Amino acid sequence: MSLRNLSVRLRAGFPARRPGRAMPPIGADFAAQSLNLVQATPVEGGWRLQAAALAPYPIPRAELLAAPNELARFVAGVLASAPFQGRRVVSALPPGEVRILPLSVQLAQGQSEAQAVAKAAVEQLGVAPSGTVLDYYQVRGADGEGASRQVLVAAAQEARVLDYLAMLEAARLTPVALDIGPAAIARLLATLHGADIGQSTMLLNFGSAKSYVTVIWGRRLMLDREIDFGEEQLADAVARALELPRATATSLLREHGIGARAAEGAHAELRRAIHEVLHPACLALADELAHTQVYVASRTRGSTVSRVYLNGSLARYPGIQARIGELIDVPVHLLDPFAAFGGAGADKDGIGRALALAAGLALRSDANG
Repeated sequence: MSLRNLSVRLRAGFPARRPGRAMPPIGADFAAQSLNLVQATPVEGGWRLQAAALAPYPIPRAELLAAPNELARFVAGVLASAPFQGRRVVSALPPGEVRILPLSVQLAQGQSEAQAVAKAAVEQLGVAPSGTVLDYYQVRGADGEGASRQVLVAAAQEARVLDYLAMLEAARLTPVALDIGPAAIARLLATLHGADIGQSTMLLNFGSAKSYVTVIWGRRLMLDREIDFGEEQLADAVARALELPRATATSLLREHGIGARAAEGAHAELRRAIHEVLHPACLALADELAHTQVYVASRTRGSTVSRVYLNGSLARYPGIQARIGELIDVPVHLLDPFAAFGGAGADKDGIGRALALAAGLALRSDANG
């Protein structure tokens, strides 16, 4: 089964709607700590933000998702907190439940691309041919013709997909499609960046234990991979070097950032110390970014990364733009998902960066894959 076919099956089961009457579906991200929702309306030349909300879970996520009545009440309250319309949603499985890997695929004579990808997934990734939901995205490269294809394959256990759909229904939501997180992020970046097919854009999405590098070229997803760089790793390094509890080290990082070589002011010595402690981890990140740039150039006949967006936990650190800018010779920006909607949703509540995935899901709409 493919996620594309699953999406078609989901939509086919709904009653017919009058054209133009229904609002586009809501992007629904059941994140680790909060439910993040975004709904947008297509307008001439772009999108208009309809509603956005970030609501921390009242109890741990696993407990809430296992309690249908409480989940339904919680979701109803979040929907009522902003001018959302309807309960139709596009959502995505949690990252840990989806494997996303690059594959080189060779099309045999008379073989469709989908058949070749499924065969390669079984042979190269060890994916079980039954009980697995597969989707794939063709990586944009310089050579679009011929029998060779570069693709990103997403694989998830069918049972987990069906469980997730059941959870959405228990929340009294109507799923119209399940998406892949990196594809939704790529859609957001493409909307922010425009359709310049000669340029690539990179997103560094910082997580607690790991971080993720996503690259698009034009409007197409090119690369999505996990890297060994996260807030917990940095806090552990500071805690060991300065002989502090990890919680204290984390608080220091959130207050002072990941250090500055030429820091000044009242906490200059501390910031220089943090810079020195985290220098090896930052060098490793610089190597990862350099390898990514080489890969992009190899797939696009020399195209370079034109800008880098930062998102996630470290994106809230003071001075993070300047510090990452020292590691990569490319303009660095903090990701502002609301900019995809013409600036209509000014981030007055400071929730914008947490809504990146929900925003990318909302930009899909019914017909936009």
